[in-house]
Amino acid sequence: MKSKLDLPAELPKEQIGEAIRYYRKKRGLTAEKLAEYVGVSQSMISQMERGQTAPSLDTLWKLSYFLEEPVFSFFESIEDKAVTVIRKGEHKRITMSRPEVWYEMLSPNRDKKWKFFKMIIDPGENKDQPLMLHKGEESGYVIDGELEVKIEEETYLLREGDSISFESTLPHSFHNPGDKPAVAIWMMIQP
Repeated sequence: MKSKLDLPAELPKEQIGEAIRYYRKKRGLTAEKLAEYVGVSQSMISQMERGQTAPSLDTLWKLSYFLEEPVFSFFESIEDKAVTVIRKGEHKRITMSRPEVWYEMLSPNRDKKWKFFKMIIDPGENKDQPLMLHKGEESGYVIDGELEVKIEEETYLLREGDSISFESTLPHSFHNPGDKPAVAIWMMIQP
């Protein structure tokens, strides 16, 4: 059996495309204007919206920024209910460009300004990740293992029971320095 690290991460192109179209229209943007903001062609936006191609991670972060939606919003269903229960084992798992990092979405509601999820980072050598930034705030609580959170030039080592909060506009990244998976409960709030 292959380990999770040996398997390529596949993005759900159709779901991401549906979300791009939904948020673009919600913001009243044309495909041409969004393409201009993000730095891709209008035909690329059209191909992404139709689920014909998946955006690169860089493009996904830019879409998140200009559409003013958390990046996780692109992986959630558009359907919004007043009450949603997700049973154990039914949480949607998301893996993006780093196969050692994956997420379980704990809040399914697309139009909420907050996102609640479990972040799991397998041990790995990939310490020097590019820093990411986006609008909003983040708070996290480590429930198992160790997690290094780099914010600008400072690195914070968090262990089981530690928590952290920071402005998401500060460049940041995550790394697991330990020898077992780091598990944290995370909340992102975006204005």
